[in-house]
Amino acid sequence: MSKGFKAHPDRLAKAAKEAHGHAEKVEHHGSNLDSKTRGKLLGKGRFGMIVQKAVRPIIDSMITDMSKAMARGHRSIGHGLDITKKNIDDAEEAIRKDLRRHQDERDAVHLKLGQRVLGEDDLRDKHRKRVAERVDGLRREGHGPQRHLDPTDDMLKERLGKPTGPVDANGDPLKDADGNPRYHYQDGYVQTKEKIDPAHGPNAKERLGENAYMDAEGMNRKHKCDSFSTAFNRDQDEAFMHADIHGRSKLDPHDQERQYIRFQPEEAWGPGGDHHERFRGFYVDPESPVDQASGSINYKPVDFRGSGLLAIYDPDGNGGHKLVTMYPEPQRDRNT
Repeated sequence: MSKGFKAHPDRLAKAAKEAHGHAEKVEHHGSNLDSKTRGKLLGKGRFGMIVQKAVRPIIDSMITDMSKAMARGHRSIGHGLDITKKNIDDAEEAIRKDLRRHQDERDAVHLKLGQRVLGEDDLRDKHRKRVAERVDGLRREGHGPQRHLDPTDDMLKERLGKPTGPVDANGDPLKDADGNPRYHYQDGYVQTKEKIDPAHGPNAKERLGENAYMDAEGMNRKHKCDSFSTAFNRDQDEAFMHADIHGRSKLDPHDQERQYIRFQPEEAWGPGGDHHERFRGFYVDPESPVDQASGSINYKPVDFRGSGLLAIYDPDGNGGHKLVTMYPEPQRDRNT
């Protein structure tokens, strides 16, 4: 695996100096040879003059032109090495400026001797850290990651609550003609109660008791959840970050009210037929909400094919916007 491009600028500078030195030597030798041979007769008599006229210009040209060409070649190599060293130095300085701009010295990346850019592993670690920092920032803005990225599958199921139905005077569930409990429905989905807010964190019922059913952002109100409890997969923090970036690009900067931004995953992540695999979620089985033998709730996994994303933003009071929440919206006709 590549560990990044490595170069030694001192060696580049030395090689460039040697190339320029070779060019000077070639020019010097060519000049000496030309001064010693130019004008000298190559022969005597009639035939000597013929040779002199025919060959002398060629020899003079070879001495002058070839020495100049060789010198230019060495100088070209020297200039190329000089430019390479300068480009590497400029790149290193740009990296250092970027690191100084984004982090303090305690968090700085110190390049090893001869290492002019970060290695593959270092770049990957740095990118992961930046993603984690950005998602942490979104946690402070609203409840998007707390409810739609961080929760376990069990927490998503607990958020759906318990199916509700009509009861008699004693509080016992009313039953249909077949002796099965009756349930309340809305738009074809089971209505529920005692919904636990994932933003409370793991084991909320054990830690908070009845308060687990209250909204983590306002403990004076019950937590609400639609028929679907949906989220990004827990390893999709980078996808969550890029979805937020795209959502912000669609905001109206002059609108100082809450904005609801809907878009398709392909708009944020580019073409792909498997973006729905980045999501997870559950809903209560409308046909059989509760297993009568065990009393456990029957959950169905959400089919996210064709799902869109909804991002909700509020003004942050500083001329920008903060992410209130963001989650995938499944197609209802695929989940019945």
